[in-house]
Amino acid sequence: MSANYPYIVRCNDCDYVSEVYMDESLAMNDRDFHSFERLHSVSIWRYAWERWTLVTELFGLQLR
Repeated sequence: MSANYPYIVRCNDCDYVSEVYMDESLAMNDRDFHSFERLHSVSIWRYAWERWTLVTELFGLQLR
């Protein structure tokens, strides 16, 4: 039996924290949107086993 874990998106460069998502793909979409729109470093966190753990991180692009 697989459990649906809650996910949040947090920005490492500003105070942005998303709503809680029950689907990792929705969290990834929000992460990608915030990262590419603002060029920030953004991470996805999952709540499982009574603690938040880092799932994935996406760094903003640097334009020269």
